Amino acid sequence: MKWMFGASPPPNLLNDDGSASMATALMTSHYAFRRDLARFTTALASLDPSRVEAVREEWRSYHEHLHGHHVAEDAGIFPGLREPLGNVIERLMEDHRRIDPLLGRGDRAFSALPSTDEPIAVIAELKSLLDPHLALEEGEVIPHLRGFKDFPAPATDAELALYAEGFAWSTAGIASDILDRLDALCSPVCSARRCSLVACTGATTMTTATAMAVTTTCIARLRLSAMNRAKSAAASAPCRCIRFPIFAAAP
Repeated sequence: MKWMFGASPPPNLLNDDGSASMATALMTSHYAFRRDLARFTTALASLDPSRVEAVREEWRSYHEHLHGHHVAEDAGIFPGLREPLGNVIERLMEDHRRIDPLLGRGDRAFSALPSTDEPIAVIAELKSLLDPHLALEEGEVIPHLRGFKDFPAPATDAELALYAEGFAWSTAGIASDILDRLDALCSPVCSARRCSLVACTGATTMTTATAMAVTTTCIARLRLSAMNRAKSAAASAPCRCIRFPIFAAAP
């Protein structure tokens, strides 16, 4: 079967025993990078002039997530894998050095909207670089992360916000059973805040005190609310419970 984005299917998000791991967390970001490139392609093909600023904002968010992902890998994941994967790690870090300047070019291109020629070219080039890069990570790095099943608890309010908003973005569209296992991997506070961000239409921030007050029961209720909203909106409009309210769901 052909995968929805036209490439070979990535590895399973869950381990063979059905558990989540750091590999799951990393691959939700991979899923989101591919998902949003497809959505940019769709949006730019017939750009609504009234949504120009919204598309620019989504590009800014995409830039931040992808650059932050690369920084986290270069500083936190790749150093520990140099012994078993030296040549692979060098290639992946070289890919990062090639991709990051393209993000700056994307900033300039999206600032020139509603002209779409350059943004379309940037998205196409980014896809051509990311597809083999992500495939290499999934083939070589992911197997080494399957055994890591302890996600570090956020040490500060800022780190909590970073984790929760990142997971809220990357897990939009992920199957609910995988989210359940990912929530079990993450700290309760981070999981609660992630679910709250997804469930609340248009919400992207929440105080730490509010996040800490969300219990396991509330998480289930918030997710059910999000699912119900998605079902009621599916027939006529894109679901507004995720980061991309301006784009139709990817086919």
